[in-house]
Amino acid sequence: MRTEGYRRTLHGVIDGHHFQITVTSEMADLFNFLATVDGAGVNVPQQGAIRSKGDAMQLALAAIERHIEELGRRV
Repeated sequence: MRTEGYRRTLHGVIDGHHFQITVTSEMADLFNFLATVDGAGVNVPQQGAIRSKGDAMQLALAAIERHIEELGRRV
């Protein structure tokens, strides 16, 4: 299956914080993602090549959950 030009966005809410995940693929079978919480970018640890849409989504969601936990500690 060709994945060039692939783009999907997921919106949701965790503990009252609005998040957005965008998974993209500009090259065949290589995926990237962007994650935001309440409109602010989420810092994501450096990843190797992501070859699965599902893996990209899971990595993004894990980064969002970590970010929301850190926000709770700051308050």
